[in-house]
Amino acid sequence: MIQGKLNKPAPTDTPEFRQWQKVFEELAELVGLTLVVYDKNAHLLGTCRTNPICEGMQLNEAGSRLCDRDCGGMLEQMSRGSEMATFKCHASLYNFAMPIRVEGQVRFVLLGGRVFRSYQDFSSFAKIAPQYFIKDYFFEDWSNTSRFEDSRYFERTAHFIQSMVDSFSRESSQIDRVKKKSFRLNTLYDLSSVLAGESSPDKIFHLILQALGVLFDIQAGAVFRATSDGGFEKRMTLGALLNSVFEIRLGGQPGFEELQNGQPNLTNETYQILRMGFPETVRSVHSFPVLYRGHLTWILQIYNTVLDAETIEMLQAYCRHVSLILENVLMKQESQENTNLLSVVTDFNISIGSELETQGLYQAILLKTADILGAEQGSLMIYDENSNELSIKFVKGLNEKIVQNLRLKPGEGIAGFVFETGRSLLVKNVDDDPRFEPRQRARYKTKSLMSIPLKINNRKIGVLNVTDKSTGEPFSEDDLRLLESIASHASVALDRTDFYKKSEDLRKISITDSLTDLYNRRFFQERMVEEIERARRHSLAFSLIMLDIDNFKSYNDTYGHLAGDEALRMVSVAIKNSVRNIDRVARYGGEEFAVILPMTEIHAARDIAERIRSGVAGRYFPDESLRMAVKLTVSIGIASFPQHADSMLDLIGNADKALYLAKVTGKNRVALFDKDRSMKGASGRLGTHF
Repeated sequence: MIQGKLNKPAPTDTPEFRQWQKVFEELAELVGLTLVVYDKNAHLLGTCRTNPICEGMQLNEAGSRLCDRDCGGMLEQMSRGSEMATFKCHASLYNFAMPIRVEGQVRFVLLGGRVFRSYQDFSSFAKIAPQYFIKDYFFEDWSNTSRFEDSRYFERTAHFIQSMVDSFSRESSQIDRVKKKSFRLNTLYDLSSVLAGESSPDKIFHLILQALGVLFDIQAGAVFRATSDGGFEKRMTLGALLNSVFEIRLGGQPGFEELQNGQPNLTNETYQILRMGFPETVRSVHSFPVLYRGHLTWILQIYNTVLDAETIEMLQAYCRHVSLILENVLMKQESQENTNLLSVVTDFNISIGSELETQGLYQAILLKTADILGAEQGSLMIYDENSNELSIKFVKGLNEKIVQNLRLKPGEGIAGFVFETGRSLLVKNVDDDPRFEPRQRARYKTKSLMSIPLKINNRKIGVLNVTDKSTGEPFSEDDLRLLESIASHASVALDRTDFYKKSEDLRKISITDSLTDLYNRRFFQERMVEEIERARRHSLAFSLIMLDIDNFKSYNDTYGHLAGDEALRMVSVAIKNSVRNIDRVARYGGEEFAVILPMTEIHAARDIAERIRSGVAGRYFPDESLRMAVKLTVSIGIASFPQHADSMLDLIGNADKALYLAKVTGKNRVALFDKDRSMKGASGRLGTHF
């Protein structure tokens, strides 16, 4: 076996350590974790609940060095008096290390834990295990004896162990009865700080049973909680005595009234014990009540153990103290539930918040609602004021083709009733509701549904329906309250999207030319300002195309304004088909158009302009009857920023000058602006001139 510094044997085995060894073994058994004990000189004294993975790592030389580095390093820190710490080792195991002081001096060091917190941690170790020759049987041993522990439980357990060992360290081997009582009380009340941090009553009582087992040498105990039918259900046990017991009956038994009044009692008569529901192996029962808001809610019981009057009094007082802790914990739990509700609603808002398109919002609202409530079917219905009807906009659990044409008038059917009255509806069983006909009831798998009106103030928007809870249970009042909260936020989102759609329609009207569906001159000027600023900020070039339909006035006069309008539309289509997605096309005025070409040099702009020119020249206007007689062309001018201008007005003016050159040199051509020679030649059917 590889001999690392973690495996140095102790030179002596003292009576003092043997007393401590018993404590460590009991603690390891109670918490189910590995505990390894060293003396202050880092000599190994013993291991409680060995970990096969750690043993396998230390059999390998490389693995032993890593163990010495991680656990050995923490061992040295604790030997020097450092405070308790938790850490993750190279094998992805979580551990804690703590010094054990006797009379103020470090006497021992305890390393413990050696557990994975998650399957991901175990998977990480499995990937590196072959490097250290860890064999498959180590994994089999680990899987049979270990479990995953979440971080909160691991931290609480570590603090619990420290509380236990610190309390024992204050007890001398010859402690008298008074000191022993004081030690027990101090330990119990030291434990209170740990209990107050727990999140549930079950976790609190789990720690209490562990503490009682250590402090009072109790072999068997249990905690029962009152049920709605007057019985008491088992929540947890200490020892295996009550493995076959799940519920007991105390009502009407001798001593039950005392328990209800907060007084403990002892039952040691076999007949009474059997009547309560205990097996024959239970010979005596000490019961300690734990009240919550004045009512008997939990009972702590200790079996087959002799307790003196002083201990009974101590445990009675401690149970009263636990009642206060539980009240605070449950208040926090209730507050957390409210916070969780807020979190659910917030998550719902986040999920639907980015949806501005109407159909996407319909889908997001229904699917997220169904997910939160665990509903397998649902529908979202929206009211149309023009037709005075509710129609289904999105459905879950049914094929949309089945319901796409379904329409309901207000007051018609369940959804119509909910819409008309504006009141929520919870049906726990459709078989018991006369509003559902037998043929309708067959559609519902769980017989339970909820229907909620969607409204803003007094304005009705629609109805949200969910059915068939995935757990098979009926929907509850809590589900209804949650759905009502969701519905109010869904209504706001729907109202917002409707407003956004109307705003977008108005905005489109304000920046679009109604005849050609291109951007108008106002948008063109705003975009030119933005493009110039962007080009300056990032030192980019962009180009501007100005184009004009040749002889358009003559065409308009000859064939009429309707034919002229159709020609403008066809030229617009030809331009849009010739440019890129990033380019912006605008009707500048009359038969003149402008194209903004972002991040485009002059020569690339000329290629795009030539595509536009040839695209228009290849068309006939406006119909087949005039195909051979009428053919329109365009003249195009181009200027580039900052090559030809450093302002918007200069750039537009220079592009217009280039357009003028194209016109006067024969039309149906592309001309480039040249700031040195005023303007250069044109390209088109007649070729290119420079």
